[in-house]
Amino acid sequence: MTRTTIRSEDITAGQVKAADLASDAVDTTGIQTDIAILGFKVAANGSLSKYNLADQTIDAFEDATGIDTSASINEARNASDYYSGEVSVAGNATGGTITTYTSGSTYKVHTLTNGQDFVAPSSGTVDFLIVGGGGGGGWGGGGAGGVVYGTSQSITAATYTAVVGSGGGSSGSSTSCTGIVGDDSTFNSFTAKGGGAGGAYAVTGGIGGNGGGGGMGNPTGALGGGENQDAYSGTTNVTGYGEVNTTYGGGGYNGGNGNDNGSQGGAGAGGQAAWVPAANRTSDYDWDTYAGGGPGGPGLSNSITGSAVFYAGGGGGSMGDYTTGGAGGSGGGGQGAVGGYTSAGGDGTDGLGGGGGGGFYEPGGTGGNGTVIVSYVEDSFSTLGPGNLTLISNATTAEAAPTKGDIVMAYTNGAGTATVNTDIKGWISRDNGTTYTQATLTDDGDTGGHTILTAHDLDISSQPSGTSMRYKITTHNQSASKETRIQAVSLGWS
Repeated sequence: MTRTTIRSEDITAGQVKAADLASDAVDTTGIQTDIAILGFKVAANGSLSKYNLADQTIDAFEDATGIDTSASINEARNASDYYSGEVSVAGNATGGTITTYTSGSTYKVHTLTNGQDFVAPSSGTVDFLIVGGGGGGGWGGGGAGGVVYGTSQSITAATYTAVVGSGGGSSGSSTSCTGIVGDDSTFNSFTAKGGGAGGAYAVTGGIGGNGGGGGMGNPTGALGGGENQDAYSGTTNVTGYGEVNTTYGGGGYNGGNGNDNGSQGGAGAGGQAAWVPAANRTSDYDWDTYAGGGPGGPGLSNSITGSAVFYAGGGGGSMGDYTTGGAGGSGGGGQGAVGGYTSAGGDGTDGLGGGGGGGFYEPGGTGGNGTVIVSYVEDSFSTLGPGNLTLISNATTAEAAPTKGDIVMAYTNGAGTATVNTDIKGWISRDNGTTYTQATLTDDGDTGGHTILTAHDLDISSQPSGTSMRYKITTHNQSASKETRIQAVSLGWS
C-alpha cells in the first residue's frame, strides 16, 4: 500500500517503520517542470548561454553554444532566440507580364512596361533586352530605338524598375513636318537610346539611338547617336545595337540621305537605311527608277522570348511627287506615306521600338514604344523558407549512467498549428547520440505565449550505458503554412 501521510501509530519508540518510508511516494514531475520553466526565464532575463544544474541542463537559446551544429540539420537560430528549420526553396521573380517557353530548360520571360518592377527574390542570373522608343517620322523616316542585349548577367535580390521609352511624335505642318526623338529605355543601369527624328523637307534627320532619315531635297541622314563604344566595354556579355556600332562613328546606324525627289528611311538597329541617290534617275520624269521614299533600315532579330522576333526597324521615308513611300524596316518600322499628294506616315509598332514612317505634307508616324524583357531559367532564384528541423544538443556529462530522462521544452507556432508527437518530437540519449529513445510529449499548457511540452521518467535503460547526455528535437511537415519554433529546452536525468 502506498501512503502519502505517516500516522502516529506507525511511529514506535520515536522511530518510523522503514517499510512505510520505502512505500511512500511523492510525484515531483510538476516541480521538475516548474524548475525547467524557471530556468528558461532566468536564462532569458540574464541573457545566459546554456548552463547546467545538478542532473539537468537548460538552454533558452540566448546564443548557439548549446547546439551541436555538426550533427543538427537545417537549424536556423533567429535573432529572437528560437530555432526553426530553414531550407533553400526554388523560386521565381515577379513583375510584368510573365510567359514561359521550353528549350532544354524551361524559361520565365517577364515583359515590362514603363514603371513596372522586376523583383528578384535572391541573387540570380538573367538575360535582358532593352529597346528605346522609336523616333517620330517627319518627311524622312524616324530612326529605330537603340537596343541593348545582355546575357548571363548577375543580379542581386532587389527591385529593378523598368523605364520604357515612348515613341516620338511629329511636329510642324506641310514642308516643316519633322519628327521628334524617341525616349530612352533603361533597366539595371543600362540605357537604350530613343530613335532619331525624321527630317523635314530639305532638313537632315535627327540624332538618336539610330539616326532619322533625311527629307527630300538632298539633305543627309543623321548619324546614329547614343552611347560611345566605351559605355559597355567593362561589362561581360552586353552588346548595344545601334548604340555601340563602330562602323558609323561609334554611335547608332545612320539614317538614309534624301534625294531631290524623295525622303529616306530611318536607320534600324540591324543596319543603316539605304541611300537612294538622285543621280540614279534617268530623267526628271522617271519617277519609277530610284525615286520616291527609301525603306527603313532593318531591325534586329532576338529570341529572348523563345521565338525569333525583329525589334527596332527604321521608319520608311515619304514618297516624292506621285511616287511610292518606303516600307518600314523589319522590326516595327512605320510605312512611309503612300497615297495622294498629301499623306501621313504610318506609326511604328509599340513594344518593338520601330521608327515612325515619313509623311508627305502631313505629319509623319509616331515611333513605337520600346520594351524591357528579362528572361531566366525557371526556379533559379533560391530563397530560404521553413523546412524540417533536426536540433541536437551538445553533450552534457552525467555523474553516473542514468536510467531515466526528462525533457521540458517550449515552442510557438510561427505559421499554422503543430500537432504534438507528429509535427514536433523529442528524443533523449545517454550514449552521446548514438542511440535515442523517443519521448511521448504532453502539452502542459502555455506560459509567456509559449506552449510547454513535457515528458518525465522516460526509460532509457535499454540504451548502451553511457553518461554523455543529449537531446534531439525534430520538426516535420514544415512549409510556408506550418512553421514550428523551438524556444527553449531542458534535459534532466536520474
